[in-house]
Amino acid sequence: MKAAVYHLLAGFLCLSRTAAEESPLPQELLERLAHSHIRSISDLQRLLEIDSVENEVIEETKHDFPKDFSHSFPDHKKPQTHTRRKRSTVVEEALPAACKVRTIIYEIPRSQVDPTSANFIIWPPCVEVKRCTGCCNTSNMRCQAARRNHRTVKVAKVEYVKRRPKLREVQVTLEDHLECICTNKHHINQNSDTDNGIR
Repeated sequence: MKAAVYHLLAGFLCLSRTAAEESPLPQELLERLAHSHIRSISDLQRLLEIDSVENEVIEETKHDFPKDFSHSFPDHKKPQTHTRRKRSTVVEEALPAACKVRTIIYEIPRSQVDPTSANFIIWPPCVEVKRCTGCCNTSNMRCQAARRNHRTVKVAKVEYVKRRPKLREVQVTLEDHLECICTNKHHINQNSDTDNGIR
């Protein structure tokens, strides 16, 4: 019984020491970061006046990216207007936003950098990735990736420890789509059920 109590007390002391060391980021630091032009981790290091950068490798075991993150940004042509006495608008024929690889903005999830803490900033907070977006000819078809590629990028994690900013480089895995196909939604659902062990 005594051993269990000592074990519990030791765990509590360890937690309280960690909480005392990792204080939230001060507002002035956040404002300085928000109003600065940062192009690299070196720029971030100089801005925060940090002498060294610690390297930490985090290997992501899951590649779960937000399912609803396949927003497309099609190039819409502005309607042409002819300047005369009477203004007339030319109506264009609608062009389909075809199923293809496009560059989108991906916000790096905090859980991908450090799932155990909340008091840190990720830089850059978002990156460009290639994703399959667009629509297929009918509503029962869905634009899907036929081939994917995973790449590792280096991001900065800024914490505030013992009243000083601390900068650490962390590796994050990103997924790019290389090729797209239109697939039947029913077929996709069946495949996902089979993958989850549901028959």
